[in-house]
Amino acid sequence: MSKGRSLPSALKQLLQQPTFPARASRLSASTQLPAGRSANASPTPKLASVSQHFQSLQAEAKQKGIGWGEWVSIATATLFTLNNPGSLQALHRHAAGDKGTDLEHRTNVALLMRETGLKCIGFIGIPKVINNLAALRKAVEEDEELVKSLPTEPRRQIKSDRLDLVHKAAYSLWDDIYTPHSEKLLKILGTSHPDLPVFIVESEYGPLFSSPASFALPSEPESAKKEPSWDVNRLRTSLVAISALRAQGGVGPQVTSHVWGLLKAKDSIQPQDANKKGLEWLTTEEGALWVVRTVDGVSTIVPVSSRSSAQLTRNFIFFALADLRSRRGSRRV
Repeated sequence: MSKGRSLPSALKQLLQQPTFPARASRLSASTQLPAGRSANASPTPKLASVSQHFQSLQAEAKQKGIGWGEWVSIATATLFTLNNPGSLQALHRHAAGDKGTDLEHRTNVALLMRETGLKCIGFIGIPKVINNLAALRKAVEEDEELVKSLPTEPRRQIKSDRLDLVHKAAYSLWDDIYTPHSEKLLKILGTSHPDLPVFIVESEYGPLFSSPASFALPSEPESAKKEPSWDVNRLRTSLVAISALRAQGGVGPQVTSHVWGLLKAKDSIQPQDANKKGLEWLTTEEGALWVVRTVDGVSTIVPVSSRSSAQLTRNFIFFALADLRSRRGSRRV
């Protein structure tokens, strides 16, 4: 494209419109069917209600012995999926606190949230992650001291000397989540496309979902071989998976798989973790139920227009079937 050139106005206007307009139902002229998905992220709901919800969630998590890292992981993944940058920024401000809060805590919150967002690529795709990570960065930039404290070196540049370690980490995580069905699942995925299981495991479960500490080189310092406290570890990865998949809707089997993955995450909990009991509770059926309900709760604060198209699809199918039955009935008369 040449410099200064822009798209034709008709095409630019179309790209800003929803995929289809709101329209009256054929069954009932008084019933208005909603428009399709918007071209833009959803508007931010009232910040007062958003903050109140985060306060309640934080208090509930604390009462259950769950640390901030877990409930923030759930809320972050949910808001990335619902594509609501304003609420995501509000979450960062709430979880990190003001500039008078300890810098280490503010840094850990920002790092956990951006790491959670990055892992969402494997569940919701790259475009939403790009846009919401940019929104998160804007919230971070309100705090100059925080900006200076964030590391800027990538942790996932995979070169030849690291390939075997990444490969090992990928299949180790896959097995840990899906055993005893891991091998069977790979074969099923391969029947859909021979490269599908290869890409999922070796490109996502390795360099993306696994902690970079799991494929650190022997020559690297000991600090690189340990998961930092803000990392999206094994248990948090299951929380992110459940949150992103549940929030987008329409992928029930995958949500179920990752709920089983959460139930198997107990062995990954460190004995010295201050929230050990709360984390162990999260890996129970009761804990998994709380996680799913928490995702649903966060989803209620986001405007309907930004939610998954699953509900719109269900509405469309309902009215389409009703319309079809109506027309069939009229033919019989």
